[in-house]
Amino acid sequence: MARIEIRTALQLLGDEVIRVVGRQEGTLTHAASIWDAHNEQAMTFCSKSGTQAADSIRSTKAGVVLCADDPLLDTLAHSGKTLVVVRDPRLSFLRLVAALFTEPGPRGIHPTAVIDSEAIIHPDVYIGPFATLGRCEIGQGTVIHAHVHIYSKTRIGREVVIHAGTVIGADGFGYQRNEAGEFEKFTHVGGVVIEDNVEIGANTCVDRGTLGDTIIRVGAKIDNLVHIAHNVVVGRHTAVIAHAMVGGSTRIGDHAWVAPSACLRDGISIGNSVTIGLAALVVSDVPDGAIVMGAPARPSNEYKRLISALKQLAGIQ
Repeated sequence: MARIEIRTALQLLGDEVIRVVGRQEGTLTHAASIWDAHNEQAMTFCSKSGTQAADSIRSTKAGVVLCADDPLLDTLAHSGKTLVVVRDPRLSFLRLVAALFTEPGPRGIHPTAVIDSEAIIHPDVYIGPFATLGRCEIGQGTVIHAHVHIYSKTRIGREVVIHAGTVIGADGFGYQRNEAGEFEKFTHVGGVVIEDNVEIGANTCVDRGTLGDTIIRVGAKIDNLVHIAHNVVVGRHTAVIAHAMVGGSTRIGDHAWVAPSACLRDGISIGNSVTIGLAALVVSDVPDGAIVMGAPARPSNEYKRLISALKQLAGIQ
């Protein structure tokens, strides 16, 4: 088990550290949640404030706690713990975990992977067991886990992670009824573009475009069990969470947040920095910076007034 000097961790944080309360000597061996830390060689973080923070820090067995600035921290100066005051405890913590306690990612191509002879794959990648790749492009540092299927006409950038069981580039759901009322398929000739630093969870589906491409922009994060339909554009550093469904040709802006089980109908536009609430049903465009919730989705303040009025009508306190 590696032993890391507390001073080394402080040096890695650099300007993120506002001040340090308590000792700066000692070693760390692992990271843990504030409640699961078992000894003083554990590092943890606390995002609470005031008496809640002081009580949590006092109770934990961790020797190093990253926390927000608070006058009550001075009362813990002689607790035997090292309190590292930073602006964003969770952010600083995850950076330290990545730097100190994370093993290097896997590299190489598993012998059971099936790869088209015309695929263009950077040598510095990982392709896991039973993954299947068509005529696609895979950029440097990308990790493709087991049983992922990537269809032809897919282009994947650098440092992308795609988790097990995900399907990239299957046909979207496009049909037209003919004169006899029968379905005729809209042949899909487009592809999928996944830009750099994207992460896609397990058992998610990203459909190919019909004529153009379905696009996942730089830094987007897509959770497990999400459906991204054909021709969708997911903006830069946008998050789409588990069980969400994004209908065909919908465009989501940058830095948006789509909560679990949200349903976005086809052909709408979601602005930058939008938050879509849990299980919201979005049927129309949403402007930049809006927060919407409910079914159908509406601005959060309007939704809250509606719920309050319904409670009054029903006599619910």
